[in-house]
Amino acid sequence: METHIFSIITALLSGIITYLVARSGNKKDIEVLKIQNTADMEKLMNQHKIDIEAMKEKHKLELELKEIEQKYKLEILKLENENEKTTEIANNESINSATSQIFGSIFNKDSVQEQLDKAIKEAFNKQKGEK
Repeated sequence: METHIFSIITALLSGIITYLVARSGNKKDIEVLKIQNTADMEKLMNQHKIDIEAMKEKHKLELELKEIEQKYKLEILKLENENEKTTEIANNESINSATSQIFGSIFNKDSVQEQLDKAIKEAFNKQKGEK
């Protein structure tokens, strides 16, 4: 029986020692994993911050581009409007000039002037006669 007791005691000691060694090794492994996990989390958080800043910058640049495009479109519309006004004014001036030339040449003729004078005298005489 002594041999069995000795075998049982050595097996128990061996088991306890193995348990203690494994437990201390696991604690070290767990601690290493915690440190690695913390470092990985910090790395991911920093990368996330960098990504957010990049997205903010991209959004800011896109917004500035949209504003510049809007200003450019407004400027084009303004120039087109001014061009239309200028064209309309030029057309009106050319029509006025042509009309002035036509009527000026008609009314400057002696025969037309005589007829106008005669019509005015007749209208004046009629008004005198009616009164």
